[in-house]
Amino acid sequence: MSHCVTEALREQQTLRTPVALFADEYDSPSVRDRFTHLIPLSRPNPGEQYAFEVNLDACTGCKACVAACHSLNGLDENESWRDTGLLIGTRKQPYLQTVTTACHHCADPACADGCPVLAYDKDAVTGIVRHLDDQCIGCSYCILKCPYDVPKFNFKRGIVRKCDMCQGRLVEGEAPACVQACPNEAIKINIVKLDAVPNRGRIIAGAFDSSYTRPTTTYISAKPIPDNAKAADEDRLDLDHAHTPLAWMLVLTQMSAGAFLINAIATWLGVVGMQEAAIVSLAALIIGLTGIALSLLHLGQPLKAWRAFLGWRKSWLSREIIAFGLFAKLGALTMAAWWFGDFTMLRYAITLAALGGFLAVYASVMVYVDTRRPFWSMKLVGGKFIGTTLLLGTAMPGVVWAWMGHPAAQVAIPAALLIRWLVSLFEMREIKNARLDASNPWHTSARVLTEKLPHLLRARRIMLAIVGVVLPAVILTRFQVPFVFTLSVAITLASQLIERHYFFTAAAGPKMPGN
Repeated sequence: MSHCVTEALREQQTLRTPVALFADEYDSPSVRDRFTHLIPLSRPNPGEQYAFEVNLDACTGCKACVAACHSLNGLDENESWRDTGLLIGTRKQPYLQTVTTACHHCADPACADGCPVLAYDKDAVTGIVRHLDDQCIGCSYCILKCPYDVPKFNFKRGIVRKCDMCQGRLVEGEAPACVQACPNEAIKINIVKLDAVPNRGRIIAGAFDSSYTRPTTTYISAKPIPDNAKAADEDRLDLDHAHTPLAWMLVLTQMSAGAFLINAIATWLGVVGMQEAAIVSLAALIIGLTGIALSLLHLGQPLKAWRAFLGWRKSWLSREIIAFGLFAKLGALTMAAWWFGDFTMLRYAITLAALGGFLAVYASVMVYVDTRRPFWSMKLVGGKFIGTTLLLGTAMPGVVWAWMGHPAAQVAIPAALLIRWLVSLFEMREIKNARLDASNPWHTSARVLTEKLPHLLRARRIMLAIVGVVLPAVILTRFQVPFVFTLSVAITLASQLIERHYFFTAAAGPKMPGN
């Protein structure tokens, strides 16, 4: 009996499982050498880096590369670091081509430039752009900055993740998962010279202009891609993420900054006294702090938000956060001046807070302009943000002064109504022009607004009619002016929140060709 047990144990110890047999086969020289022609056998020299090369003629769109990337990197459900898309031609010049795409490990990566916590690293030797998961705070700004839709937000972990070209495998002389998985060897890793990476044009039809980040991926084909080829999903209208906490933050902080500005002007003109100026400052400070606090709800890792100043040298998001921190401190200074009862000190404190608020609003403008999205041009973003600052910044002190029975409200109320009309007319004109002109850079965003979000545009027009026509008529009757004006400001605030909602959802960010 004991002999049988001994034999069984010996057999079990020497049993070759399917996994062990596969491992032995994989480690054999014949298999390891199979991929050596698809990866560099040496590391890049100075001035060079690794880059993907895709042979379009060999790509069939089978998505084996997508599946392998997902499996090897242990990605979550619905998470993908490599995608496949489709290029099409026209009826007169037919063309059909599948395209596989992942991170392009750009020579000048926008994701790294925009990250406020320095959660990206471009390896000095290989040029691979890596994401440092433990450093990430989940602000998603890299997603807005990348014109190729590469970084993906992981809701489970509250951070962003992306392709790292399977750097660990390359170090060991093994090919990345996508390279090994492709049955037609359509993907390979090359070494490219950085000074030869194009700084203009597009790496493929449907991609963003290379002048922004200088992507290193190359697409080759024996058949020239027709000039009229385009992404199959180019005309598809999709809504972007709403970023609701950011929408609230932008509106409330701009309202606060504008209120300090109008308050400063009123104090220097001698229109208001100590009490009126102090109460407006208190209200503006509370509103501004509320907006700043709400912005933390946008982060996937809010407890790490203290790191956000680290990228101040190149990230406009870091600069915005620093500017709002300064703004909050200057706003608090006005309360100290009120405490000491020194009107001169209060006047200067309000002025400093107004300057800090203007600086913060400018940083907010640049946060979105720096993404290069057509809908977030300097003209549009600057017009919207400055308009909101002046509109709500005039309206809010007007409410306070109206309830205090101060005559300054008689100026603030009509001024706010006039700004409301000007801001709305500017926006309606720009939307109409972009909708009718297919060559307009943000024509797609205008289509999203008019075809996907028409109910929001109608709601804003109704609010404009109420605030701009009905309520002024009521005010002229001297019927409960403070209450009516407060109601008009509440409606205006709601209108601006609606505008800020589609500011994000209609942004129509650039990306690589999709399905």
